[in-house]
Amino acid sequence: MKTKTSQSKDALAMPIQSKIEPAIVTASEWQNPGQALRGLLEGKDLETNITLIRYVTDVVGEGPTLHVHPYDEIFTITEGRARFTVGDKTIDAEAGDVVLGPANIPHGYQNLGPGRLDSLDIHLSPEWIQFNLAEAWNKSSVLVSADSKVKPDGSP
Repeated sequence: MKTKTSQSKDALAMPIQSKIEPAIVTASEWQNPGQALRGLLEGKDLETNITLIRYVTDVVGEGPTLHVHPYDEIFTITEGRARFTVGDKTIDAEAGDVVLGPANIPHGYQNLGPGRLDSLDIHLSPEWIQFNLAEAWNKSSVLVSADSKVKPDGSP
């Protein structure tokens, strides 16, 4: 593929101009050091359709409990290992892996250890909308699939 490097400014312009300006949100503006829900940045604050959530825990077996969103969610593991429950599937992921949680499918994840789990979760929505299906992971069945956590009628 050939790439031109000496194009005029007009030649590089997109046919449809952006409606927003470049922006920066500093770590201190959206992250909360020392908390499991390390950061929340809703897209509506930047006039975009993506919300970011950063989740961090050092506790094996801990993680966001079973829940659903009316939009897709993409999980990126930046450190450690996690076990995801997405519908009837169990998916183990580690640093560098990406997992998709489709809209309206119950999902959650837990730190597999050893050590820290750090994830950046990308919500394909301008705001965080979540319906929790469980208050906590059942300690007697930690790291098991969603089937054991949701009744056939969908209730926890």
